[in-house]
Order: sequence, then structure tokens, then C-alpha cells
Amino acid sequence: MAQTVSGFNLPSLASGDRLHRILASALDRPREEETLDLTHKLYWPAEYFGLNQVTIFQQASAVEQATILAIANRDLLTEIYWVEQAGIGYMTKMSLLAETREERILYSLFAADEAQHLCQIEQFFQQKPEFNQDSFLSFMGQLLEADDKALLLTMVQVVLEGWGLSHYRSLAHHCRDNHLQATLQGFLDAEARHHAAGVQQLQTWPYEQQSLDNIYQALREFLHMVQVGPQRLVKAIEQGKGYLSSGNRRQIFEELKTEEHSQQKLNLLRSLMNHGVPSEIVIRLEGQQCFLPYSAEQCVL
Repeated sequence: MAQTVSGFNLPSLASGDRLHRILASALDRPREEETLDLTHKLYWPAEYFGLNQVTIFQQASAVEQATILAIANRDLLTEIYWVEQAGIGYMTKMSLLAETREERILYSLFAADEAQHLCQIEQFFQQKPEFNQDSFLSFMGQLLEADDKALLLTMVQVVLEGWGLSHYRSLAHHCRDNHLQATLQGFLDAEARHHAAGVQQLQTWPYEQQSLDNIYQALREFLHMVQVGPQRLVKAIEQGKGYLSSGNRRQIFEELKTEEHSQQKLNLLRSLMNHGVPSEIVIRLEGQQCFLPYSAEQCVL
């Protein structure tokens, strides 16, 4: 894996390395932190994922249900971890691309925000996760290698950080653990600043045609991931329950009300694009029906 900006392939320091002490000091963290009890921790209930509506889940054994729910919880938490990891690299890259002193200072501060968030979310893992080639995270990792600043500002700060604000609010609201809930809520002010900075910078941006094409292609790929519904959740069900036929998958997507929920997400993304995405790109995406969700049958890939 050649990606370097995302940091997905960076190794961790050995546990006894002296830099850990300096890092703890920089984070204003006591050397011997209180260890969180992470044993069998489920931060989000079945209802949050809509699993209570899924017949196959409801008819599964208690062990199978626990397995599915544990995987779904782990997937959510792991995604947050890698997104914040990528955020450090992105903000560092943007500080190097800065065209004024103030912009460089701002992105350096933003990089510190992301570093703080990553270290805060790390506390909820018994061991650091391994990168698993998730399709969304792989997309993000490839995106961050781009040299097109307009593309980066649009995709990361306008679209993904704007999306992230809504996502983190929802995760915090439904979280059953007070510590994680407070941690996620603590992310929101910084994420709002990151989003606003991207929107402001793009208001007077002198787009070149290549940038417009790049943004269109990236948005089309991202919107497709939303159109196809909660593929990762269905995969979690299959991991816990065993092989699912095409009919089983279609039933699950139907019971999850995939078309309805995907439409809500696509509507949110469409509204975010009103601020920071050139209208000609949005019109082009609409012409390709990129803001319409797939049916349950279409989601069975």
C-alpha cells in the first residue's frame, strides 16, 4: 500500500518507546491513565442500526445477535479511528500547500485537532485496529494523495467534514457510553471550523476545468457508495449469521428501509454541495441520477 498522506500504513511505536512519555505530556495526559473497561463493550444498540427490524437478526440465536452487534459496533468505531488518522495527514498536507502565513497556521492548528481526536478515540480500543481495505476508507486514502487543492478542499472539508458533523452528532446522541458520547460531542466544534474554512476558501476559487472534472468524478464515486445502501452492515450480519442468499440480502435491505434512509443521506449531501461545490457539477450529478438511492434489489451487489 503506497498511500502516505492518510497514514493508514504507518507502524506504531513499540510499547516501551520513550516518545510515548513525551506524547502523553504533549497531550496533557497523566502517565498512568485510568484504564477504561472495554470488555464486551457495545456503544450503540441494535435499534441504532435498524437491526431490530431485520427478521434474520431477530430470529438469530443470542450468540449470533451478539456477534453481529459487536461487529457493527467495531466497524463504526474503527471508521472513526481511521478517519481521524487520515485527518492528521490531510491537514498537514494542506499546511504545506498554504499560500499565506495565516492559512499555514490555521491548518497546523487543524492538524492538532485531528491528532487530539485520534488519541482520544484510541482509548476505546483494547488494541489498535489494523487497516482492512474498507471501500470508503480506501477511497479517502487515494483521494488524499491528489495534488488538486480544489478537489481536496471540496471533498474533505466541504463534503466529508460536513457529512461528519451530522454523523458524529448522531453517533453521540445514540451512544450508550457517557465517556464516548462526551468524546464525540467534543469533536463537533473543531469539525465545524474545518468545514467552514473549506467553504470560505472555495467561495472565490478560480477553478480550472481539470479540477471541475476531478471533483465531479470523486463526488460521483462517493455518492455511489451512499446509493448502494448499508453494505457493511449486511456484511456484519453475514459474518455473524453465515451465508446469505441474494433473497436474504434483498429482504434485509428492504427491512432496513434502505431506499428511504439512503435518500435522506443523499439529500443531506445535496444540501452540503449548495455551499462550496460549483452548480455545474451538481447539475451534472443530478443528470446522472447520483442523488437517487438504489432499490433493495439494486443494492444486492
